[in-house]
Parts: sequence; structure tokens; C-alpha cells
Amino acid sequence: MVLRFLIVVVLAAQAVLSVRVTLEGGATVEVNKQVLEGTSPTLQCSFSLTQGGDQASAAVEWRYSPTADVASSQHIVYDGALVDQFANGQFAFEGPSSLTINTVNRDNKGFYICTVTVINDSPSQAGGVYNLTVLVPPSMPVCSYPSDQAITIGFSEEFYCQSNEGVPHPTYTWWKNGASLPEMNAQENPMWANTSFSYSSMSGTLTFSKVVPGDAGTYYCVSQNSVGEEQCQAFTIVTKTQDVGLIVGIVFAVIFGVLLIAVLVWWTWRKGYCDNVFGKSEPEEVEDDGSNDIMLDGNGPMVHKPASVTNGSTGKLPDGAVRVMP
Repeated sequence: MVLRFLIVVVLAAQAVLSVRVTLEGGATVEVNKQVLEGTSPTLQCSFSLTQGGDQASAAVEWRYSPTADVASSQHIVYDGALVDQFANGQFAFEGPSSLTINTVNRDNKGFYICTVTVINDSPSQAGGVYNLTVLVPPSMPVCSYPSDQAITIGFSEEFYCQSNEGVPHPTYTWWKNGASLPEMNAQENPMWANTSFSYSSMSGTLTFSKVVPGDAGTYYCVSQNSVGEEQCQAFTIVTKTQDVGLIVGIVFAVIFGVLLIAVLVWWTWRKGYCDNVFGKSEPEEVEDDGSNDIMLDGNGPMVHKPASVTNGSTGKLPDGAVRVMP
């Protein structure tokens, strides 16, 4: 928003003031410029005095902002000379009013504003803006796939392809056995009828919806943008069937484990090791208050009656025993 406002002001000013600024290609307000990383582009800026006057009295400035908020821009060139912060060899002021960036890198992207002021003319001021994009070729993509380079028939699988660098953002193409894979509706082509793949050129993900034997082959991925391309190392994929024996073995192992645990629980319960767990307590002892003791005579021994007898039990007594009534 701030940049657009500045452009409108500059355009209106150049229509009425005595100085006129011209950028690359004859543009007078804004240029969207793309340069390749590592090159040394020159941002052209020339001016003319439409009503005559002394060009020697014109002061040239260059400012830089990494974003469209030019209000926070900083000077690269002030009063016809590089400021100390940018006098590091990367920037060169090409008189009378152009700016060269030596060995440009991706951090140099942003907005460069050329401003010319004729001090003795009221003063008069005009300028133009470069919106600089630094193009970067893709880095070598990293391809990710199963470590055993085998995919299982009947199951889904995904391969990944990703470049860490690239401006503009790279797009991706997958290749199999030396042929470029179609991104969509591949199975409609007789060549790929016995396959299950699809992929996204934006994300680089190759998806097998349900692996079939025809998905075996040698694959690689190419990452490309407008200034270059790179590919990952080719790799060979085979298909395999699910190991039924392994699954059956796992099932039996689980069943055996459950049965073993059940037997151990039963055994510990039978041994009484679980009494405390289930709250089982020892029977309470009944205090003997002597009410069941019988004195046969004054000098004889004291006979103790079992509780069942004193409570009126009618159980049969052993031979020779005499029931004593209370």
C-alpha cells in the first residue's frame, strides 16, 4: 500500500516538475526486474531537466527496502556517494545516477528507489522504483522411499521429492524406467494401465493408492524452475506380498500370551496370593468368656463344652460320651 502511494505521488510529481527520471526500458515509475543469483545487474536510472537548468545541481539518492514498506527504507547512495554501510564492494554507484549490485544474492531481493532532486528548482524531485527478484536454481532434490526399496502389494505407499532451495518455487516431475510419469489419470494411458500411482507437481509427493506388481521399476525425480533443474539419484523399487506366515505367528503369539497370563492369575488365586487383593480376611477369633466351662464336682476337673453343644446342637455324640445339659 505504501509503495503504491509512492508511485502515484512520483507519477504526479513528474508531470508538473522540471526533472524527469527514466528507468530501464523507458519506464518512468516502476520496473519489476528479475536477475539470476551470482550475476551483477545494473539498475539503470537517468534523469533530464524538462525546463532546462543545471544538471550539476541535481542530487541523486538510492534507497533500499526489503519489503514494500518503503517508509522504512535506508540509503545506499546519498548525495551522489555510497553510504558507509553499503561501501563494502557489493554495491557500486555508476554515475551519473545508476546502481550496480556485484554478485547479487537472494538476500538482495527487495525494492530499490532512485530519487533525483534539483535543489535550485524550488526544489524539484522525481524518482522510480525497481522491484528486484533474485532467481535461484533448484537445489538437488532429496528423494525419500522405503529403506528396503520394496513396496507391499495391496497397500498404499508414498515417495517424496523436495528441493530446499529455488526461486521461483520449483515444480517436480517423477520418472520411471526413463519415461516421464503423467501427473493425473495415468491409468487411462495403456502404458500405465497396470499401475496405481499419481503425484503432485507442486508438493513432489508420488502416491501409490494400492500397490500392484506393475508399480515395480526404477524411479527418480526432477526439480525444475525457470532458471534450472536438478534430479535425485535414481533408485529401483520391487514389489512384495504380505507375509501371511508372519501374521499367523503374531496372532498365535498373542493368544498364547493371553492364555499364559490367565493361567498365572488362576494359579496365584488358588494359592491364596490374591486374598489381600480381593479383600479376603482371616476369621475373627471368638473370645472365650468361660460360659461353656462345666465343673463336674467340687474337686473334679473342669470340662469345656463345644459351642455347638451349648447352643443346643443335636448332633450325634461319639460312643461313650454323655451330653451335659446346661
